[in-house]
Amino acid sequence: MTEQNNSNIDNQAGTPQADPQTSAPKTNDGADLVAEVRDFIATRKLLNLASLTPEGHPHASTAPFLAADGHFYLFISDLSEHAANLKANRKASVIFNADEADTKQAFARLRVTFNVEAGLIGREAPLWQERIEQLREKFGPVMDHLKGLEDFHLFELKPSAGRYVKGFGQAYALEGLEKQVALHLKDGHKEKNSDAA
Repeated sequence: MTEQNNSNIDNQAGTPQADPQTSAPKTNDGADLVAEVRDFIATRKLLNLASLTPEGHPHASTAPFLAADGHFYLFISDLSEHAANLKANRKASVIFNADEADTKQAFARLRVTFNVEAGLIGREAPLWQERIEQLREKFGPVMDHLKGLEDFHLFELKPSAGRYVKGFGQAYALEGLEKQVALHLKDGHKEKNSDAA
């Protein structure tokens, strides 16, 4: 497979890039697509996180999250590897997947990915208490116990470039969750030349 074809497959697979493909035409329903993304994320309780270890090795994990005001929030322990990773390297990425049971075609699974930048919210900040209360509304009384543990910290993940993949030929570049913009990625898969060696 050529390098060009690999790039085309990445566009359809939802791999987040450094910048959206601004050369692609804006869709007429960009605001509707962003609303779709928000509604889909609201149905999720867990996100999958890709972070980097202090040594620069990739690490995959999952964590409960809260989405609020265009950002994602994690309340995680220092005992977890991803907490240490986010403290050492603020850059990470997240993915939200549709349930496998609701997916008819595995290769076209609905998913949303974002590049994110992580930051800590101190316990003395008014935002800390606000987000902890919202996490309790979402996850229940377990938060009453967790918030009293000193090794747990509140991380804020700010999304930037992302991808929303609805199916084959339905991949869109996103600019976070605040901008009402979605760019349809036109360049898709290419058939292999039957004459090629």
